[in-house]
Amino acid sequence: MKPLVALVALVLASPALNVWAQNNKPAVDDRVVELPKFVVTDSRELPPPESWRYATIPGFEILSNASDKATQRLIRDFDEFRQALGYVWPVPNRVSQNTTLIICGRKGKFDGFVPAGKTSAEIATASLFLRQGNQASIIIDLEATTLNVLNVDGANDAATGTDSGLMSVEHDKQLYREYVRYLMSQAEPRSPAWLEEGLSQIIMKMTWDKRYIEFAKLEDPNTVSAQAGMIADMNAANAAAGGDGGDSFALPGAPAEDRDFAAALRRQRLVDMEKFFAVAHNSPEATNPLGNNRWAKQAYAFVHMCLYGNRGKLQKPFATFLMRSAREPVSEALFKECFNMTYKQMLMQIRSYCDFTVYEAKLLQSKKGGPDLIDRPKPLELRDATQSEVGRIKGEAMALGGHTKTARAELIAPYQRGERDPNLLAALGLYEKKSGEPDRSRKFLEAAFAGKSKRTDACIELGRLRFADALAKPGAEGGRFSASQVAAVIDPLRLGRGQLPHMYALYELASDTLARSGVKTKPDDAKLIIEGAQLFPTRLKLVFHAAILANEVGELQAAHALADHGIRYGPDANAKKRFEDLKATFPPAPPAPPAETPAAGPAPAPKKK
Repeated sequence: MKPLVALVALVLASPALNVWAQNNKPAVDDRVVELPKFVVTDSRELPPPESWRYATIPGFEILSNASDKATQRLIRDFDEFRQALGYVWPVPNRVSQNTTLIICGRKGKFDGFVPAGKTSAEIATASLFLRQGNQASIIIDLEATTLNVLNVDGANDAATGTDSGLMSVEHDKQLYREYVRYLMSQAEPRSPAWLEEGLSQIIMKMTWDKRYIEFAKLEDPNTVSAQAGMIADMNAANAAAGGDGGDSFALPGAPAEDRDFAAALRRQRLVDMEKFFAVAHNSPEATNPLGNNRWAKQAYAFVHMCLYGNRGKLQKPFATFLMRSAREPVSEALFKECFNMTYKQMLMQIRSYCDFTVYEAKLLQSKKGGPDLIDRPKPLELRDATQSEVGRIKGEAMALGGHTKTARAELIAPYQRGERDPNLLAALGLYEKKSGEPDRSRKFLEAAFAGKSKRTDACIELGRLRFADALAKPGAEGGRFSASQVAAVIDPLRLGRGQLPHMYALYELASDTLARSGVKTKPDDAKLIIEGAQLFPTRLKLVFHAAILANEVGELQAAHALADHGIRYGPDANAKKRFEDLKATFPPAPPAPPAETPAAGPAPAPKKK
């Protein structure tokens, strides 16, 4: 599995810093917070209560209106997939507290989440991945078993027993694809759409059992489903029985399946490489891969060929192209420098690879007598969702899809009914901020903090508001912040800091606050900044301030380790010198504690003469 990991996953190695983090209970305001009132001017603004089921798994809140059995089956397969993925693609899984999985099983609820303008006659949608900032949502249409698509090439349908205008849906694979996109979307900078799609298509076709995992294997392009094969045989028999009299009839074909690139691109013209690389993450081609999507299958073919085809000859130029395209505009000249071929020549290579695929799949098996690779997951525990959970999860997902009016109605409905869940208040506060209502936003965020909502983005936003208050009216001499002002900003940051993923903005705001403090830094506040430097070692501004604070509170080993890190990883001579000058002002670091040595065993018995 090394090619996929080496070429795609970027791992930043840095020396371990002798720093630590301490969980401290943040102070919570006991002030009475007056919440804003919503004036309902339209009866349609308050939708009726809905019955949904709720559960959590690591990294996700789940909201489902499908049957418990169908939901549990889908999540069981998803759990096994995540286990298998950990073997073949061991990149950090930066799960987020603000990621939701919505499973739509009845009453056409999926349609309310689809962004406007993201569908077409040629492309069908059975799943969505929506993201903005730290919020993300995956939505699966479990109700749809087949999708209607534009039949652009039905000439071979009768012979194969298929209906190319009807696409069957494999819900588990759609969930796998969206999950891989979710993982890749967390990269900074984000990988190009074609790479995300190509890897997603490869990974979603992975097969496994408890004892083996098979990866990057391609299907036989001549394979048809059992239903399609039966219909094809019956149509052939009917045609033979009808003879020349014209009495034969053809049965309607079975729904077409989502095929590998060799079958999907067999009679399709490939997308010009310039247009291929220009497709963005939010384009219809990238968001809706089912149906006659030439771009999606071409991404599959191109990435598979570069990683696993032609005996690995393209792996090195592919890696070079990925690294250079991350910092340079993609052009045919750049492409030719990396691959030593033009766009037209690469299209010919892809076409040849589709027709005559030479590649090496990967097989991972557990050793004889060894433990299983995949553990059987426990059944998902579902319960009735509260109206706060329904309104918050649905409302925020709809907002991610651009449906601001319906999103507002979903968020407001449980609040209007008297729900005061802190996480709902936090969601309302963030929504009001985006809507240009700072006063209402502040009241909701203050109430969410008073209710101990640990939602990181809401805690950061409240901290920013309090920081702005202190900046406008400093409470200490020289325009510095008073102790109470520092605590007002730091307290919500400390409450939200333990949630995943860790957010640099939290530590940056804490650092800026302490830099303006007019009072002596508390050891716990210094440890917060040191923790941020450990989590984000490439942010040298934060590392520099952490070294200063570590020295101020007498943690000299940490101060020297942080300064040494800056000296080693400073991007230029000036940056390195700043850390060197800072380190020169520190008292000598105390000697490190001696490493523990294993206890000596009993002395050997004397040998008998």
